Amino acid sequence: MQIADNPRSGTGPVTVMGPSLVLDLGWAAHSAVFEDLRSAHPVLGRLYAERPGLEARVVAFWADEPTCFPELQVLAHLAGALELTDFPTVQVSLEQALAVPLPDLALTSETPRDRSVILSRLDELARSPARRHAYFELLGEFWADLEPWWRAEGIPAVERRAAGVRRDLDRGSDWRQLVGPGCDVFSTHLPEIGARHQRGQAIALAPCALFGKGLYLDLPGCTLVGIPAGRVDVAARARTDKIARRLRVVADPTRLAVLDHLAAGPSSVGEIARAFSLAQPTVSAHVKHLREAGLVRADRRGTRLEVSVDRAALAALAGELAALIGR
Repeated sequence: MQIADNPRSGTGPVTVMGPSLVLDLGWAAHSAVFEDLRSAHPVLGRLYAERPGLEARVVAFWADEPTCFPELQVLAHLAGALELTDFPTVQVSLEQALAVPLPDLALTSETPRDRSVILSRLDELARSPARRHAYFELLGEFWADLEPWWRAEGIPAVERRAAGVRRDLDRGSDWRQLVGPGCDVFSTHLPEIGARHQRGQAIALAPCALFGKGLYLDLPGCTLVGIPAGRVDVAARARTDKIARRLRVVADPTRLAVLDHLAAGPSSVGEIARAFSLAQPTVSAHVKHLREAGLVRADRRGTRLEVSVDRAALAALAGELAALIGR
């Protein structure tokens, strides 16, 4: 972990860490319940597609909430294992940390309930060899499928991002400007994070190859803040690409008018052409775009091919757009 001299951002040191197997493994496990992560990182989508039942096993391991694995990051910090990159070594370090009494953990980044859950999980792992064995078996199996991608693409991405963040800090950038918008929880806690930093607590910036929406943990001796290894807009673009393709289709005034026309009922391509005084091949091309976007259907009724609106698809597009804008 490299410490950057950045006095303008507070009295505590600002460190840049990574690569971190544990942090990216935590994000991978979280993707079992957070589908946006799978959209943002295709390697996760492929993993679940190729391993039927894995998603259910990850979700079911802890019956409580939160559904991610925050106890993994906390335990790795206590074990000094956050920057390890080999799973067997990580497992040995974590098991050694579980063999000694845990320190008092304030975990002010968490709600009282989430803090209680994290402490309960750590206690269960410490007390039950069978539970501990099942825990590392699941995570190890999970990681075995991700490791080739992580070593080939994840680690280089994290190293590039970490080097860039260090350069920015050395040039006097405020660490908060390097984090990005983050999540609502991080933004809410930012004043107290800044206050602890002013009192001397370190800020540890952690680029993650499989980054999601935001990562913030108050740990003994430091505040851990996750940042994406790639460009900040990568996840957003992955989420919005499918929506954008459909919006581009209906952005054409003629195609939008055809949809409006079809709202009154099915029509043939010839009828649409006559209604809009267009050549039939032109209408066929517009209908082809609408069909490829999944917004209309073409059903044969005897010798007649009828084009009709797929109302469910249009409603889904409107709902996705509303959800995206309302984030």
